[in-house]
Amino acid sequence: MRRGSFWLLCAGFALAAVPTAAVAQDGEAPVDVLDRPRSAYDAKGVDLGGFRLFPRASVSETYDDNIFADDGDTQDDFITSTAASLVARSEWSRHDLRILGQVRNQVFLDNSSQDRTEYVIRPRLRLDLAERSELTVTAEQSRRVVGRDDPEDSGDEEPTEFDRYFSELGYTHRFNRVFIGGDVSVRRDDYISSGDADRDRIEYRFGLPSGYELSAITDLKFEPFYRIRDFDDLDDDGDNRDSEAVGATVGFETEVTRLFHVGLDLGLIANDFEDPDFDDVVDFIVDGDATWYVTDLTTVKGRVAREDIASNQPGSSSRTRTTVGGEVQHELQRNILLVAEARYVQDDYREIDRVDDRAIFGFGGEYLINRYVSLAADYQFEQRWSDEETRDFTRNLVTLGLRTKF
Repeated sequence: MRRGSFWLLCAGFALAAVPTAAVAQDGEAPVDVLDRPRSAYDAKGVDLGGFRLFPRASVSETYDDNIFADDGDTQDDFITSTAASLVARSEWSRHDLRILGQVRNQVFLDNSSQDRTEYVIRPRLRLDLAERSELTVTAEQSRRVVGRDDPEDSGDEEPTEFDRYFSELGYTHRFNRVFIGGDVSVRRDDYISSGDADRDRIEYRFGLPSGYELSAITDLKFEPFYRIRDFDDLDDDGDNRDSEAVGATVGFETEVTRLFHVGLDLGLIANDFEDPDFDDVVDFIVDGDATWYVTDLTTVKGRVAREDIASNQPGSSSRTRTTVGGEVQHELQRNILLVAEARYVQDDYREIDRVDDRAIFGFGGEYLINRYVSLAADYQFEQRWSDEETRDFTRNLVTLGLRTKF
């Protein structure tokens, strides 16, 4: 479950530690149920003068009835997860700096070879250059593990780990109702196992976002972009997956009503592959979301995406991932928060006869005991259907946890 997942919930609530706008009142913007300030339960943080720190920690126990996401010989296990995070937020009159540090360790009761540690360090700086101009700088260094339910999982006995290095520079300037800008990002993925060297790659992306403020509640957007994808090695079939791509998206963000907000970007991307065995292709891309503030106690969110992403499957140049999902957040009481989610994900591989479909359902909740301690629980069901033999699976996960914040 995207929000119910203990690791991601810890990350989300860590970032949400920064106070947000008040719950919708007359003339005020509405806020998602999980993001609303709750004065009796919100962490105050540690005041350091120009900065405020928000430390958090959690421990949880998960029962997973199919830890390898296997079609046949399934193995279950109990997983103990401990996580800690720290958000440092500046409190300057101008500019803004936020630094996230986070670590999670998972220990498997009967399968110690699956033990893993992940972490992320992510600073973000916003500079207010002028009255209507800003420059943002984002960086990340993280250690990640490919999930067993991921179509790109190699199926090795030990989990597939990789280091990610990311940096992004963005600029936006507004004059009258027009806004223009530029965005440059670089992402490097380095896989730990020597057998995964053909997955190491670097991606560069250059974009020129612009738009027009049609009204106080509606923005129109347009962004042409250029991307370079460069793999270190050929794949196991000797194919070169390096590519250059150009594309553009057009979209909008609007408030259909004060309580129903919609954003949608539609576009095309044209891939030019270096290997002559791969056909150049033009694909349709989508990125959209909608939020309905049903009542002061319930928020409904929807999301749709279609994207072009890299593949490590031999003989495949890349894949198209389509995601459609929805989420309901509900405040049962001021200190009891519930979440339910449904999601469908399809990975369609080019050049090879393989399509993976996944259905994910989950629900969870958090009981806020006081501003320092809360209890959490969630359940997730996942099923995959694949054209590739032995790739089908079903999986159930149940998690109970304790969280602390200051």
